[in-house]
Formats: sequence, C-alpha cells, structure tokens
Amino acid sequence: MVFTFVTIVVCMVNCGLSVLAADEEPVATQSPSEESTPPPGTAEEQPEVLYTSPTGAFRVVQVSATPTSDDESGRDFWIVSTRDETRQTKLYSSEITFPTALYSAPGERWLFVESHQGSCLQRGDLYRRKDDDTFEGAPSFSERAWKDAVKLGAFKTNYSAEGMCAMIEFGCWSLDASRLLIVMLGGEDRRSTDQRHIYFNTRTQHFELANYLRKLNKTKSEMLVCAEPVDPLPSEVELKTRFDALDRQLDKRYAEVIATSVKDRVPVVREAQRNWIKHRDEGAKFYVALFPPAEKERRRLQFLCDVTAARIDTQPDEAWEL
Repeated sequence: MVFTFVTIVVCMVNCGLSVLAADEEPVATQSPSEESTPPPGTAEEQPEVLYTSPTGAFRVVQVSATPTSDDESGRDFWIVSTRDETRQTKLYSSEITFPTALYSAPGERWLFVESHQGSCLQRGDLYRRKDDDTFEGAPSFSERAWKDAVKLGAFKTNYSAEGMCAMIEFGCWSLDASRLLIVMLGGEDRRSTDQRHIYFNTRTQHFELANYLRKLNKTKSEMLVCAEPVDPLPSEVELKTRFDALDRQLDKRYAEVIATSVKDRVPVVREAQRNWIKHRDEGAKFYVALFPPAEKERRRLQFLCDVTAARIDTQPDEAWEL
C-alpha cells in the first residue's frame, strides 16, 4: 500500500478560551516508538515506502519481520531519516494494528498516524521529530484522548475503555502546528456512534476544547471543520494568494482522481465533490459567524485554505467517493 500525502495547512484562530483536560503534567508511560541503529531492510529486500514527508525529510517504510507469538503479521513499520538512514523510529503496530494513514504537521516536526485495529476500532498515535531526526511517540495518546474527552465533557462515556466502538480520526493541523484536531467516534456499535472534536495542544501537551469546538460539538451537521492556530493569522493578501494556489492544486488532484476512477464510479466521485462543496460552505458560514465584521474576510479565506488543503490530501483515492 503506497501513500502520497501533502502537508495539511490548517486552520483557524482562537474563538475563545481553551479548557485543559488535565490538572497535572502527563505522566511519561511506555512510548509507542522504538529507536534502532541498523536501518530496516536488507540489500536483498528493499523496504516498501508507504509515505514520504512533503519536503522529503523522512519517509515511512514497511519491512518484513520475523513472526513472533505476539505478532504473526511478519511486518514492521519505521520512520527513516533521509539525511541519515541510521536515524529511525519504529511505529507502534501489532498483528491486528497497522498504520493506514499518516499526516505531517506544517514544518514536519510532528507526524500523526491513524492505525486500524479491527471492526469499529481505530487508534491514533502522535510522534515528535527530535533534533537528531529520530522521533518519539506521545505517551498513551489514544488512551489519554478518550480519558480527557470525557473529562472535558465531550463524551459521557469512555467507549474505548468500555470495549465498545471507538475510533480516532485525523481532523487537521493548525497553520502553526500548535494544535492537532482529532475526530472521535464512539458508541455501542457503528450504527449508533456519536462524533466529537477535540484538540491536542503540541505546546502544552494537553488535550483541550475551545469555544468553537464546544459549539460545534453540539451540532449534528456534516459541515467541514478545522483547527484554530495559537499564533496570529497571516495577512489577507497572503491568505488570498495561498487559497488561489490551493484551489488550482485541488482542480488538478480532482482531475487525477476522476481519470483513475472506474467508469461507473465517476458519478459517485462527482456527487461526493458537490457534497464536499456544500459542507465547506456550511462550515465557513458557521466559523465566520463567530467573529466581528472586520475579521470575517480573513477568517473566511483561512477556512477555505484549510479545508481545501485537507481535501487535496484525501486518502486513499476511494475516500473521494465519501
């Protein structure tokens, strides 16, 4: 399976004060990553490249591994530095858990990984790129997300701890990479899941909610959503230039998807794109309404940039039908 990604350039500016989930600093438990000296793969067997970061600074590869009693899958996944291939980090995986999507933050100092775990089960892991080009995993990211989502009031039940349907999906990165927006779905089964959004603040290392997300979580709309950066927004001119470039990229990417789609699926892709535009406009209206008139145009342009960049990065191609 080969992934192609574009860094997600997102999202929006603070709509209100954030509420932190924890009263104390997170406790460092076992990390989902491991470091190793010898590069994965051998001269005879080259690793399969699943993902390359936008600037090419690192890649994620899959290699064959000796099956064990705990993991009979016979595969491992590694983040490998392009500058020095001995700088590498093993991703969390198991016999039933494997990465399905990877998302670099702006600046490529963070990598979010979605991993399949089974029917109605999906975890998320977050890795920070260190100065030596190895990565370290944020301790117990998925477990903390569910625990803190309940503490913050986003959910009443920790569906993961209860062994029910529990899925974490990538939402977007904020423009300054200070916030990761994740989408959480939980319920007794797939047909009865509730959806909520929360942030992980990479600067404070806490999960949090802001006024925008609190309002959003009360709706049942399918509107598009982005994250609010901590730093100030760029100028209107810069945002307009960025959006125009992204819009051209989206047209190109959409044409590629149409060209490679099976003929009888093309109408489905076209209908999905019309729905995406509808949900984009709904989301922009909801977001812009939170700000005074003098700020609305910059907020609108920021939102359009965010969701357009995320649409370009839609993966795999089959997801363009959704």
